[in-house]
Amino acid sequence: MKSRAVIGIDLGTDSVKAVALEMGGDGNIKVLGAATNVLDGIRKGVIIDSEAAAKSLKTAMENLENATGISDCAAYVGIGGIGLAFQKSKGLVAISRADGQISKEDVKRAVATSETNLSRAQNREILHQIPISYKIDNETLTHDPVGLSGIKLEAETLFISIFSQNFKSLLKTLDEADIDVEDIIALPFTLSSSVLTKREIEFGVMILDIGAATTSLMLFEENHPYSLEVLPIGSSHITNDIAVGFQITLEEAEKLKLNYGTVESETLHGVPKKSSRDELVYGHYSKKKLSIIIDARLGDIFELIEKHLKKVGRMGLLPAGIVITGGGSNLPGIAEYAKDHLKLPARVAEPANLGGFQDKIKNNIWSGAIGVALMALEEKKRQSSLLRGPSGPFFRWLRAFLP
Repeated sequence: MKSRAVIGIDLGTDSVKAVALEMGGDGNIKVLGAATNVLDGIRKGVIIDSEAAAKSLKTAMENLENATGISDCAAYVGIGGIGLAFQKSKGLVAISRADGQISKEDVKRAVATSETNLSRAQNREILHQIPISYKIDNETLTHDPVGLSGIKLEAETLFISIFSQNFKSLLKTLDEADIDVEDIIALPFTLSSSVLTKREIEFGVMILDIGAATTSLMLFEENHPYSLEVLPIGSSHITNDIAVGFQITLEEAEKLKLNYGTVESETLHGVPKKSSRDELVYGHYSKKKLSIIIDARLGDIFELIEKHLKKVGRMGLLPAGIVITGGGSNLPGIAEYAKDHLKLPARVAEPANLGGFQDKIKNNIWSGAIGVALMALEEKKRQSSLLRGPSGPFFRWLRAFLP
């Protein structure tokens, strides 16, 4: 067993990916191994057949064990999908000490009250609670009120939650796969660890994760999450469109997309593009038609992204722009497409700079699993309560109630 090692598991919308990372005594992190497997029994990130999903997950974990020799290691699971939600809430409490000095217990009570005041919390399980600011007597704003004085303390807290039914299905799947899980984490949240810089998180940035069946976007600002949205469209919809457009199989459509797919906007920096000469790929498929099909579906995705940015008041107001990851980030030209449509800086995420077998996780499809593992290592190092999920004794207690 690697005492400093953790396993990050990404339960994606079409595959499961598992990465084992280890932190050395010098603080450097290295990749011990990685494994993937097609994930059955899941739709748009929601498990609909726990038995099939458990079988897929177990196979991936067995492959990882064979590759690394690790048989007993802390596992952390990242979950995405359309059931995730993001909400802010405030909680106000009276300071308990007679001298008015704020204690850690006062802070805990204020955060707990903000959870009590959550709206639309019915049938949902909280994955993360993240205090972002505190107000003392309606005036002073601070990130650490302990030791200050006042009469009333108000906490503003961010909550990331998941549908209770989805959560129960996940627990059942993990139980059937016989995986000892330390924590369950929202996948879009973990991506901040694997694809963003501290500077980007501070100044304002959006992670755009284009997965197979869903696209998730998460905004960060002033070192905290700002908003979260999961769209029910992903790169597999592009594959489906190509199959219909060319009347070919899904397997052939996927090959066309990966080998010859390009992303081209109608304009670049406001200037209409000149029509390029058409080219046939594989002998008889129009590359121009392929680009038009891809552009049409991406247009649907980016229209929803723009709608969300306008809703949260951040359209054109993210200095660090957009960082694109997931399988969809492999489409040539996707960064320019994002710049043109959202009028923001954009870049494709680069693989995390890790040691060990880094060549195994160079593709952005591994960003989620790496993010889960990196966040787990950081959590173990800090021993904080940021990842407030179904961990430890609480998780084992919940499993006792599974059918």
